[in-house]
Amino acid sequence: MAYYQNTIQDLYSGHYKNSYGVEGMCVTGRSDYKKIIDVSDDMKTHVLNEVKKSYYKYNGMSGGNEREDEAYARGLNEYYKTLDREDRLSAAWTLGQLSQELSKAVISGIREKIPGWKAGEQIPTEVLDEIFSGKTIESIMTRKAGTGNEEKATNEDRLTLSSGNGEAEPTTEERSGKVAVNEGKRARQIASAKTPAQVQIVISLLKQDVSDCENGLSSGMCDEDEVKKAKALLQKAMDRLSEVSGNDQEQEEESQSSFFINMLM
Repeated sequence: MAYYQNTIQDLYSGHYKNSYGVEGMCVTGRSDYKKIIDVSDDMKTHVLNEVKKSYYKYNGMSGGNEREDEAYARGLNEYYKTLDREDRLSAAWTLGQLSQELSKAVISGIREKIPGWKAGEQIPTEVLDEIFSGKTIESIMTRKAGTGNEEKATNEDRLTLSSGNGEAEPTTEERSGKVAVNEGKRARQIASAKTPAQVQIVISLLKQDVSDCENGLSSGMCDEDEVKKAKALLQKAMDRLSEVSGNDQEQEEESQSSFFINMLM
């Protein structure tokens, strides 16, 4: 799947875009976007379907399916492109809050039927059918912005993540959403980069990671720690650039193989 790469003109003109080519999604130094605005019914349904999948298919966990997560994120970002630039972050925030509120309502409904239920445990289909067709979900989906009734999901009730080995990771202590930088992979890439050109490739990828994490933060799909992690890796890459600045062509040829293997891992 191709992602947008910012050009030099984008950077110098201030028209920086996220990996989906959407301008105006950087949250650094901002909090004014954190407000509920009216969003399209189609996008509300897009969010609802994602929440449904998390419970019907993955029993309250994200599932760790990168292709499905990518399709969901791409659908959101295509919608943001249709909005005025100044409304895009607020729309992302609104849809993120909607996702969290729906999840909170579903969890509450499940625990009424199955006391002590925890994410990852099997949920009878008839229980989910009753919850998703009930008045609570209908009320959340039909409520307009500005009613003063918007709720925010607590950390305890947010969706847990799959750690990749079938075990749940607690969102309150580790990650609070679906956007995460691959720290191990990026660290290997930094270490294997032996020339300025190679380090610049990694820096470009990490800048994209920072943008994606900041976008995820604005929509409730990751936490501030994930943004800090991406920025720390970017700083390491910048430090690495100064370390390899004197490397010559011979060193570059010798390092190509290991570097590109790590790019693909």
